[in-house]
Amino acid sequence: MAEKIQMTARHDGPGVGAVGTGEKSKDLKKAYRNFFRYLGKFKWSFYLAAFLSVAGAVLNLIGPNKLSEVTNLITAGLGSRIDLSQIVRIAALLAFLYALGYGFNCIQGLIMATISQRITQNMRRDISVKIDRLPLKYFDAVSTGDVLSRVTNDVDTVGQSMNQSFSTLVSSLALLLGSTVMMLMTNWLMALTGIFAALLGFAVMMLVIARSQTYYARQQAELGIINGHVEETIGGHNVVKAYNGEEKEKASFHEQNDRLYICAWKSQFLSGLMMPLMIFVGNLAYVAVCIVGAVLAMNGSITFGTIVAFMLYIHLFTQPLQNLSQAAGSVQSMAAACERVFEFLDEPEMADESGKTKRIENVRGDISFEHVVFGYDPERTIIHDFSDEVMAGQKIAIVGPTGAGKTTMVNLLMRFYELCKSSRSSSRVYQTPILNVSAVFESMRFAMNKP
Repeated sequence: MAEKIQMTARHDGPGVGAVGTGEKSKDLKKAYRNFFRYLGKFKWSFYLAAFLSVAGAVLNLIGPNKLSEVTNLITAGLGSRIDLSQIVRIAALLAFLYALGYGFNCIQGLIMATISQRITQNMRRDISVKIDRLPLKYFDAVSTGDVLSRVTNDVDTVGQSMNQSFSTLVSSLALLLGSTVMMLMTNWLMALTGIFAALLGFAVMMLVIARSQTYYARQQAELGIINGHVEETIGGHNVVKAYNGEEKEKASFHEQNDRLYICAWKSQFLSGLMMPLMIFVGNLAYVAVCIVGAVLAMNGSITFGTIVAFMLYIHLFTQPLQNLSQAAGSVQSMAAACERVFEFLDEPEMADESGKTKRIENVRGDISFEHVVFGYDPERTIIHDFSDEVMAGQKIAIVGPTGAGKTTMVNLLMRFYELCKSSRSSSRVYQTPILNVSAVFESMRFAMNKP
């Protein structure tokens, strides 16, 4: 006889409500760790793309210093003779450096496009494999539309953010740090003036990012909910029409659509505030540097070429802040999408039974339910003490009102729910080896045939 068991399974209730409340992402650091671990064999290509992005940013940082030399040569030659040969050499060097930086950026763009598409391809493949390994109780708790949303919307969000934002973040950080160092080396007073004005806007930007993260996470969750509702409504359109449920379904859809609109509007509004804010701060930094530079030039502390170099350095300093503000929204969407994708991939799977190689002998078809206790939710049992026997060759009809447990009996027989150890020694489901089992679910009848 089989081991005595109590059959329990978690059931949070069907429908789209199980997607989540749409609150702020639970653990962004874990999502990012999972993502970088998922890079796997692509990590060295990712590092190469990051290196090329940094190299391109460094080459751009050389330009202002060389343009300062050109400006000083022109200024010095206004009263006598301008050294055109020296200016041509500097200009040729600048053209070569800028062309090399452009080439680096093109190569890293190609690498990131390849990596992002490979990652999304692997994610979809892993999700497809994961679906086949999940127990039936997972699909009782999560709607089909939400699973589809993770395969399509969330995976696409990850790929687009990788391709558009990561290289921007790396190059922007390199430009930000490099321009800061170059400004401090050139003139610390003008550097502090420009940095203070720019960081004022950066601080405000960080506050906006922290506020908008909540709405980006809610947007992804609400998108999964509305996808689930549309998929279920269209799939069961005949049922909706038959029971005159059109108005109820439309009201439910409008409610979910309004929630998605509010979350998307707030996230996009807060994200849209950052670019105008950073443009204003950048212009403010230009004005501050020009005023301080003019005072220092009148005192003879700096040359006119230094002011020109600082104007370019301020541009290289504020531009990364603007790029960071643009990329912040995309990265936040990616974090929320990553969390949903890896949450799905980390779901408990069915037990691996590939090692069971025992062959069936003396096949019959008898089934015995003995004092079965079962609940979709471990804390709420719906079958308290069920016993029955079906002998080989018998035909049994399972009848009863909705919710009586007809489908549950067949699900237990087919082992759609895993068995758990029982605290009751008399509770068990026993089935002798079966040669042929046919189940007619439409009429809730099944037949056990003799071998």
